[in-house]
Amino acid sequence: MKIIRSAACFMLLIALAGVAQTPKDSGAYQKEATVSETKGVVHIAANSPRPLDQVLDALRLKYGWTVGYEDPQYTAAQDLTEGTSGNTAHLKFPSGGSFSVEFSANAPDEEKTLRQIVDTYNHSKNPGQFEVRSGAGKQFSVVGMAAHDEKGAMAPQSPPLDVQVTLPSEERSLTDTLDLLCQEITKQSHIDVAVAVSPRSLLAKTTTKIGGKAQARELLIQILEATAHKLYWQLLYDPNSKGYFLSIHSLRTAEPAEAKPAH
Repeated sequence: MKIIRSAACFMLLIALAGVAQTPKDSGAYQKEATVSETKGVVHIAANSPRPLDQVLDALRLKYGWTVGYEDPQYTAAQDLTEGTSGNTAHLKFPSGGSFSVEFSANAPDEEKTLRQIVDTYNHSKNPGQFEVRSGAGKQFSVVGMAAHDEKGAMAPQSPPLDVQVTLPSEERSLTDTLDLLCQEITKQSHIDVAVAVSPRSLLAKTTTKIGGKAQARELLIQILEATAHKLYWQLLYDPNSKGYFLSIHSLRTAEPAEAKPAH
């Protein structure tokens, strides 16, 4: 498959995103969003090709939320930019930039906070339009629902994980189940979807029966829950191969602040 041959290109694209320049901002992208808190208000500032996902990374680290993220298809020139590193050829990636948001620090509700952040993002000039989805077990995901078309209009899209798929209900490793799920998503959505990064050893050693007919996103949630670990997903669109890469990550936790010596 073309998307498999493009995997190395995609990983390079992710690396480039940290050093490439964007037309919207003269400085380099940030590796992580900055988080500060003043007078009961949390302020998160991102600067990335995918600034909304960078904000979600900050929320995952700060609150332990396992929210998923899914790109829309970025195909229009105004939603894309190019970057190079050394002798590397030009690669396209989303033309995001700076994005900041504030919300109350007083025990923030996950769903309410996510909806506030997504609404703020949708009124920014960054690419894509998103919405918050709630899945089984109150698993939230931020899903790309629209992007600019070639005429410059915001065009609605059908997210790949919205498709209904059928998996045989039989015992197998989660690695095999995840690969099979991607194959079925590709077949039903007519756009290539492949696994990029995942905790392969964890998925390979966990064997269970997951199958039947369901929305692809719900089956993905079942796969993650079967590990009994806190995992989340990122479904990133690669404008170079015109396909998606699905990555599964273990949740990071913020390191506790060092105790100050008593005087």
